[in-house]
Amino acid sequence: MFLGAGIGYRRQLHDALLATDAGPSVLEVMPDHVHDPAVLEPFAERYAIVLHDVGLSIATVGSDDLARARLRHARDVARRCRAVLFSDHLALTRSPEGLDLGHLAPVWLTKTMLSHVIDRVRAAQDVLGIPVALENIAAPFTIPGNELTEGEFLSALVERTGCGVLLDLTNLLYNARNEGREPRELVAEYPLEAVAQVHLAGGFVDRSGRWVDSHSEAVEDASFALLRELSRARHSLRAIVVERDDKLGELAGLCREAERAGSIWEELMT
Repeated sequence: MFLGAGIGYRRQLHDALLATDAGPSVLEVMPDHVHDPAVLEPFAERYAIVLHDVGLSIATVGSDDLARARLRHARDVARRCRAVLFSDHLALTRSPEGLDLGHLAPVWLTKTMLSHVIDRVRAAQDVLGIPVALENIAAPFTIPGNELTEGEFLSALVERTGCGVLLDLTNLLYNARNEGREPRELVAEYPLEAVAQVHLAGGFVDRSGRWVDSHSEAVEDASFALLRELSRARHSLRAIVVERDDKLGELAGLCREAERAGSIWEELMT
């Protein structure tokens, strides 16, 4: 069931989100930003909650105590706020020794890595007890020697684990532009029937001419337009979330972007 469109919870918006009568339908919470899960209880009464992490590092090989600790904390947060979905990125953020890379690095898309990520996803599902989805990243580079496309990798992952996909349409749009590809053709490569959540954001072009997903600007029309390519997700999509980490502005402005996304989806589904 589609829960609606919403925004990411940020501390600067805390009071406004509790005071408003015109808030978003969905609130996305980053569990590692929540030290006391009880803080979220008032929000659980007003919003549908989804969790989004950035540091699980699903592709890290070897024993990963940090990932296990993050999952246990996310489970506690999920229970307190009755979250309906947990997501993280198909990415590497940490070495096996625990060194933080400081960014989301692409995964080597091989059959060996697929087998490893399948095991990691299953472990996350066992701990969390709620649906898990993995997100496509805005890739700063492509690792040579890939055996699969990202779409093929995610399709196999969905088939083997039953996980969902968090399709970041802005990441996909920027990857297509940076690689000289047609965005709609790239969208079609993904397992759209398994898309559980969508991200929309805004970025900029850097000095080298590359598009950067900075989460600092308004969502552009081209990202909104890609929503119309997701009709195959009509039975799986739970939420659409507008991401903003910088230049937050007023809550009402973010809600308007979320409302626009929700209206597009509702129109597409009628």
